[in-house]
Amino acid sequence: MRLKMIFQLKKPELDIEYRRGFLSLLKHSFQEASPGVFKKFYGNGNTMKPFTFGVFLPKPRFKGNTVTLNSAEITLNFSTYYSDLGIYFYNSLIKKRKRFEPYPLPGDNSLLLKRVSLQKEKKITSTEVVFKTLSPFLVRRHHKESNQDEYLTKNHNLFVSQTEEIIRVMIKELTGKEDRVDFMPVKLNEGIPIKHYGMFVEGNTGVFKLTGTPGVLDFIYKVGIGSRRSEGFGLLEVVG
Repeated sequence: MRLKMIFQLKKPELDIEYRRGFLSLLKHSFQEASPGVFKKFYGNGNTMKPFTFGVFLPKPRFKGNTVTLNSAEITLNFSTYYSDLGIYFYNSLIKKRKRFEPYPLPGDNSLLLKRVSLQKEKKITSTEVVFKTLSPFLVRRHHKESNQDEYLTKNHNLFVSQTEEIIRVMIKELTGKEDRVDFMPVKLNEGIPIKHYGMFVEGNTGVFKLTGTPGVLDFIYKVGIGSRRSEGFGLLEVVG
């Protein structure tokens, strides 16, 4: 299930860590629509979540800790394999719109929902699919010795194998199945630094190919790819 939401900002600017504000909106919506779902995902530690989202910013200009936009209208795309989660999110947003209730953001800013629509998803029947990123994806490698995280980009010798391992773990945790998926870069861009929760992480954008069963490729299409998907990373579209 894929939702497209158009929001009006009070001011045409955002904090550089804008994903945190949209994640807060998402959590608030789940809590309002279904306390049980909220507790399942956010009440028991670091639970893996079966959804992703991406924010489209109109011609952003980054300066310091502020992102200035050429329009106060922004787009949030939300995707999940499980339609009930999308329905919870949708229902909560519709209630806010009916109450003309803006959602507060840092810096004396706010989000007001203008419209929301259900987007048509592409049907996957092939064992090879080419995807394009709609939001950067993260490839996190944890070092147990130092308890530090490293974020890999396309030039790292472990980039492909770590991406495949992240996919394997995600499929196992969310579906209980062991499925092999092969990752092949097609046209990936250089890594981009992204400030997120007080630290900089390296994000990956561009085009890549996945090989696997149609069912598992469809699952990845709907829940996203990479680390920290539910924090606004790894949203995909099918391009081939």
